Amino acid sequence: MIGTNDVWRQFDVPRIKEDAVPIDEYEKNLDELISKTLPKVKGMILMTPFYIEPNKSDAMRAVMDRYGAVVKKLAAKHKTLFVDTQAAFDGLMPHYYPATIAWDRVHPNHIGTMALARAFLDAVGFKWGGAQGR
Repeated sequence: MIGTNDVWRQFDVPRIKEDAVPIDEYEKNLDELISKTLPKVKGMILMTPFYIEPNKSDAMRAVMDRYGAVVKKLAAKHKTLFVDTQAAFDGLMPHYYPATIAWDRVHPNHIGTMALARAFLDAVGFKWGGAQGR
């Protein structure tokens, strides 16, 4: 789940250019990191960065979605598991105001953390049972 701060810094401190990572550099760095790490681990799960904002036209949300597309592309290239965390939050936002999931729309509270956990567990094939079964 690399990339949130790379995008966030483009918006919260736009005049400090060295704190942000442009998308081409992000893709190159992430691809290199995956290539170097993948042979040394039993498996890898790539998770998109996210911004808890329902308006897909919001400037930061739009950029975050582009970074998420890079993660999806690299997951396919390297044949890793992929978790679309933005989609997990998108499923919550019709029911919750974004600040009730994360006060700053980036650092999730217990509700947001559960959405991330559920998306991760679904990706690794966790079998839900009991009353909350699927």
